[in-house]
Amino acid sequence: MKLRVTLARLAADAAHWGTTRLLHRGGGNIPGTVALRVDPNVVGELSAALSPKLVVTGTNGKTTTTGLLADALAGDGHDVVCNRAGNNMESGIAAALVLAGEKNPGRAGCFECDELYTVRVLPKMRPDALVLLNLFRDQLDRYGEIDHTQDVIAEALRRSPATALVFNADDPLCAAIADRVDNIGLPFGIDEPTDLEADRISDSRFCARCNAPLDYEYVHYGQLGAYRCPECGWERPGLAFAAVNVTLTCGGFEFDLEDRRSAKVVRHHIRTRYSGLYMVYNVMAALAGCLAAGNDAARFQEVLDAYEPASGRGKVFSLGDGREVASNLAKNPTGFNRMIQQVRAEDGRYLALFLNDNDADGHDVSWIWDIDLERLHDLSDLRLVCVGGTRREDMAVRVKYAELGAPIVLVESVEDALRFVGAGEKLHAIANYTAFPPVVAELERLSKTGSAPAAQTPPTTPSAAVVDAASVALDRPLRIVHLYPDALNLYGDGGNIASLSKRCTWRGIPCRVDQVLMGQELDLSDADVVLLGGGADRDQLAVCRELQGQRETLAAYVADGGVLLAICGGYQLLGHSYMMGAEQVEGLHILDLETVAGSTRLIGNVAIESPVCDAPIVGFENHAGRTVLGAGECPLGRALVSGTGNNGQDGNEGVLHDGVVGTYLHGPLLPKNPGVTDWLISRALARRGAPVELAPLDDALEAAAHDVAMRIATGH
Repeated sequence: MKLRVTLARLAADAAHWGTTRLLHRGGGNIPGTVALRVDPNVVGELSAALSPKLVVTGTNGKTTTTGLLADALAGDGHDVVCNRAGNNMESGIAAALVLAGEKNPGRAGCFECDELYTVRVLPKMRPDALVLLNLFRDQLDRYGEIDHTQDVIAEALRRSPATALVFNADDPLCAAIADRVDNIGLPFGIDEPTDLEADRISDSRFCARCNAPLDYEYVHYGQLGAYRCPECGWERPGLAFAAVNVTLTCGGFEFDLEDRRSAKVVRHHIRTRYSGLYMVYNVMAALAGCLAAGNDAARFQEVLDAYEPASGRGKVFSLGDGREVASNLAKNPTGFNRMIQQVRAEDGRYLALFLNDNDADGHDVSWIWDIDLERLHDLSDLRLVCVGGTRREDMAVRVKYAELGAPIVLVESVEDALRFVGAGEKLHAIANYTAFPPVVAELERLSKTGSAPAAQTPPTTPSAAVVDAASVALDRPLRIVHLYPDALNLYGDGGNIASLSKRCTWRGIPCRVDQVLMGQELDLSDADVVLLGGGADRDQLAVCRELQGQRETLAAYVADGGVLLAICGGYQLLGHSYMMGAEQVEGLHILDLETVAGSTRLIGNVAIESPVCDAPIVGFENHAGRTVLGAGECPLGRALVSGTGNNGQDGNEGVLHDGVVGTYLHGPLLPKNPGVTDWLISRALARRGAPVELAPLDDALEAAAHDVAMRIATGH
């Protein structure tokens, strides 16, 4: 072994000893970080002799699939090196390798890898296969748009040309990567409709080749399903590994995995004890990876039966008095929606949601408005929803607008939530990335000591905002039009629609929400409020082309004083042009503003003073474009945080043009800024000739969420 590698291992061992013995902390990434300082190629050197070696990446399910695949390899007789704790950056993989020691020469490797680190790990490790699970929106302030993640993974595969790509063909975003590289592709997917978990929001349903909207024969959830482009014919590739006969049982799922790589199809029957359809994908990916590596699947079911998810994920803790807590990790809308499905499957009665906004979580929490909490209306007896974490106030507002009919209680911890759960009851705790370990640690302590808190009577009155207001007389309801939510759905814009419609309904103002989807005619003749949201570059370009053909309709609505809220990409579209990469895209020329490319992204919490409402407006910006207003346009407000806003230079944020509010602020904007919502409603009513003084609402939760965002943005 090279001297430098030996020194790297010795240094890593010393770092691990010091971290665990002296500081009494887990080793984590530190040994790997030290080893990489000594030898930047330590991952390549120490993984060279591993066979087979597999890397697992994707947005959701990496840790579970990696652990299951590693167990399957071990069940086939391999001694496996694996970063089971989920430390999935290059330093975490390096730590697993340097701390594994030197055992038998027939070792295998199975590693979870963060999507953005594949380009650093694959060229060094040269694995036999990369298992690509899915691509969903996640930590946009860190990862950027999904297009960027696709570019990184594709480049990683180009630099490791002998690596086979075992990919989820049901996800067009994964299939698009396979379409761009020359690596051997082994697609897997569910080859039949399941009719179980289709989501309200998907991350992209546009063709990777021509950007036309995809047609779906069926959808499983998100953008996963059987798709085809009606314009160019691009479609889900033929499956090398196909799940068929998928059946929901009382204990989980059963399905058959067909290995179709040869003319003779081999069928493997699989039983899982997990109820979420996402676990069908995780199990299928692990088995496909095992088979792709040339391993025998004879013991896979045995391995699956014995498998326990890592770090308390999906674990049920018993507390001695009959109380139980199911702990689940969910860090993005798709993950949360899968957990919501499990709560529904068990007809849960007590729910605790924990939301943090630390660096590892992403500081933008607007994604919580894409969680389908409204599905919990199906529960027969939801009694309590507790919310905790650094952004618990935001989650409380989200729960409030879901109108679940249960009290909302802000808590400091899962132990605090358990005070409202009686003996013999079960609490479903769902937490995002950094909120999850403390939840598990608390539950482990409580289950060992049997010192669960004494049960208390929960609040009896739900946190509601309905006021006793007389109905507003209108000849027809206020018509709220949401433009292209099937494409522009990147920043929780559904929360803006919810804020408008709920605040009307709570006041007795009749309203209705209409969606205009891609390909539909734009009719704004009786529109009162229009929302144009933000999307990924590919999706925004498709909307731009769609609107260019109907520009006069939108322009006439604005000229007539129509109320319009345009967020981020939608805001840019209203101007003369904007940049998509190096390409200048012609806008709609409705407002006098221009957007050029910036060298960096403006990312972070923002606060502005605006004439629209008394309280400062708060939100989160994440944009590379630099927007400059024409001489005749007025900004929405002045930034209270230097270096933020339209361009980071002139102190302006957004645009206020008659009834048009354009802004880069999401979060989403309206739920935390009820004054802006009420301004839009008042403008719409006045335009209808029905000016009224809006009845006050109980905005205590909204004000609390606003104040948290204000403190983060301004430091006070």
